[in-house]
Amino acid sequence: MAAVIIDIEIDIEEPQEKFEDMVDHSKDMRSVWRYAKKKLETSFSQNFLSGGSLVGGWAPLDRGYAAWKIANFPGAKKMNIDGKLFRSISNLEESAVNKIEKTSATFGTEVKYAKFHQYGTSKMPARKIVFEPAGFSRDISDKMENFVVHGVVNG
Repeated sequence: MAAVIIDIEIDIEEPQEKFEDMVDHSKDMRSVWRYAKKKLETSFSQNFLSGGSLVGGWAPLDRGYAAWKIANFPGAKKMNIDGKLFRSISNLEESAVNKIEKTSATFGTEVKYAKFHQYGTSKMPARKIVFEPAGFSRDISDKMENFVVHGVVNG
């Protein structure tokens, strides 16, 4: 009886090169972290300028503090967009807090009084300024996947 067969051979060189490229890309994600930095700068700035709209809105100042602020800083806004805190979150420059490394990144602010805004005090409600924007994790995950597979961030 004669055998009926199909003979299949594959060339693994091209897929193997692609996998090696993917491994190389996954070892240096700085392009993705730079994209994440820009997204955070934009979100933090928008949140600050809109009175916390991206985190559910900021509570108004209590009457006593609001009166003191008006008396001591006439014409001042709720949050000072010309100040050190706004500049620090709208431009996450390299610092002890803001680091982009090959496989990790951290972002935030070193402004000493930022914690009072972020967490609140007995006289001031919290006004979250550093946060994870809606959809951020999914967006960064998609950018990572695209970067590992294709070597580009796209965005």
